Amino acid sequence: MLKASYSEKLLSEFFNTTERTINNYVSDLKKTGLLNVAELKLGEADYPYNVYQFDELKKDYFEILPPFINDINLSPKLKGLLLFIKANCWKGTNFLLFNGITTDLAEKIGVGKNQIKNYLTELESKGYIRFIGKSLHITNEGFPLYRKEDMWNVTYEIIYDHCLEHDRIPPIKNVDNKRKDEKLSYIVGKYSNEYDRLRNALKERCKNLPQNLTLEYFCQVLANKKPIKKEQAHTPIIL
Repeated sequence: MLKASYSEKLLSEFFNTTERTINNYVSDLKKTGLLNVAELKLGEADYPYNVYQFDELKKDYFEILPPFINDINLSPKLKGLLLFIKANCWKGTNFLLFNGITTDLAEKIGVGKNQIKNYLTELESKGYIRFIGKSLHITNEGFPLYRKEDMWNVTYEIIYDHCLEHDRIPPIKNVDNKRKDEKLSYIVGKYSNEYDRLRNALKERCKNLPQNLTLEYFCQVLANKKPIKKEQAHTPIIL
């Protein structure tokens, strides 16, 4: 149901801020339509406090895991910055491309050009992001690549991780209305859920990866199939 019932006092303690700040945050979220609040008096109905409800999103969203929210190694500001980075990643990935750190990257993630290098340096030094050429990658485990664990998603993640291990930008998926990618389907058809066999094939056949990787490349190398390459436009996720 995506519902929760907490007192503002408890929320303020959880986020290490004041009740007034929490009240302002809730007000702002209500105005934007991101949060519905059923204001209840103490002891009424099934909940002793206000009930906060989020509508289930069907598209243009991403998920983060609770350990990231509870991570004490990052300030709220840097956590927020990581969320903006994620919102600008290619759909289904944890990376984005840029031309210059203080130009288009700063503009994309809403950070001033005088501050962005310091913020990114701290995130990189703590292991939350990494750079490969002119691409920025989120490496924190709190940002999963998928919600549902199936053979297509796990297969893509294995290929994705193999690319990062070899300092290459992973390929982009182009899913249909069933959330399946044709090229991945060929690879899944070849390996099914034999993930160790897939990893071994990647190690043996993909030791020296080209610079510009596509799923067509992996489809041909891993499954001996050569599908037609389809271009995919970049659609950033809206927060």
